[in-house]
Amino acid sequence: MSGRRLWGRWLAGSVGVSALLLAGCGDFFTSSGSSGGGGGGGSTVGSYTYVGTLAGALAGYSVSSTGALGTLSGSPFQLATATIMSLAITPSNTFLYAAVAGVGVFGLGLNGTTGVPTLISTSPLVEDVAPSALTVDPSGRYLLVAGLANGVAAVGVYVINSDGTLAEATNSPISLTFPTNTDTTNLSVTNIAVAPNSSYVFVTLGQLGVAPLPFNTSGGLSVNTQIIPPKATSGIANQDLGLAVNAGSTALFVGETNVGVRVFTIGTSTFTEISGSPFQSGGQPRSITFDGTGDYLYVANASDSTISGYSVLSSGTLTPLAGSPYSSVGTLPFELALDQSKTFLFSANSGASPNVQLFSFDSTTAGKLDPGATVTNVSQAVAITSTH
Repeated sequence: MSGRRLWGRWLAGSVGVSALLLAGCGDFFTSSGSSGGGGGGGSTVGSYTYVGTLAGALAGYSVSSTGALGTLSGSPFQLATATIMSLAITPSNTFLYAAVAGVGVFGLGLNGTTGVPTLISTSPLVEDVAPSALTVDPSGRYLLVAGLANGVAAVGVYVINSDGTLAEATNSPISLTFPTNTDTTNLSVTNIAVAPNSSYVFVTLGQLGVAPLPFNTSGGLSVNTQIIPPKATSGIANQDLGLAVNAGSTALFVGETNVGVRVFTIGTSTFTEISGSPFQSGGQPRSITFDGTGDYLYVANASDSTISGYSVLSSGTLTPLAGSPYSSVGTLPFELALDQSKTFLFSANSGASPNVQLFSFDSTTAGKLDPGATVTNVSQAVAITSTH
């Protein structure tokens, strides 16, 4: 199947359908000179980072080996008039995919020398799933897109061709299943993650919990047979938001409102919450990521405008780091990303300036975050990704 079928309807209350603001193919960013942003400080470029905004702008930055940021040529560019919900880059750093609310998923080729993206097509590569979140599997062969298909929560699987175009996998998209009599009125697809060993794809569903879908290295995705529900606290409908899996694919980490970070062991077909879970975090733990070693975990607390940091045991047990939570973030941190060198952590902030904050890892206090360069030329940043 082509992956280009139109969906039946979009999630109630979400941003409406928008038009792609481009008139042709060619370079996605213009060929004009750099618009500033630090210029890289004359140091070697270590990676590239891309940011999507609530208003549909896409921006790109070079990241120097010293943590200086330089704005890519023509950036930021108005990709669409609706929210860029999620961004993902292939492990080879060849292609960037952008999920646009109410429109679909666009693909862009990445110039390995300049980092400047070029649209693969002015038409969406995926239209059969209204996208809320996307990711590339560890092999780099498949793009997974979570959202709605004909009004039902679903995950689509797409083979990434050599030119960056997408081919829909067999039986895709897969509709999620829920217990009998589940009220899906308040369904909200927020995040998607693939276990590093490709055993499962996990999707956070707001008040409805987390769906684990069996997966394999051949791109085979199966219907979930269970839902991991949120905790009930004093009649408040908690929401599952942030999501991460450790490098050993043995532990699942879920950011849940009013609760903190819940940790589950990943069995063959069971998910067991570990002793001590949940672990305290700030309000609205929207995004979770590890550092390059896998020894430290970081959580963006949107409503608190902080980042919580933890050391992680092999069991998944979390211990707060010295100085955590870190407050030199910006307002409403929405998503975190680790840069290619694993030297820097980025926070995309949907509130006030700075719109993007770079952090380095402290050289003397293990895991501690030190604020560095910032971005102020985009507003309402809600999606971020970096080359690997």
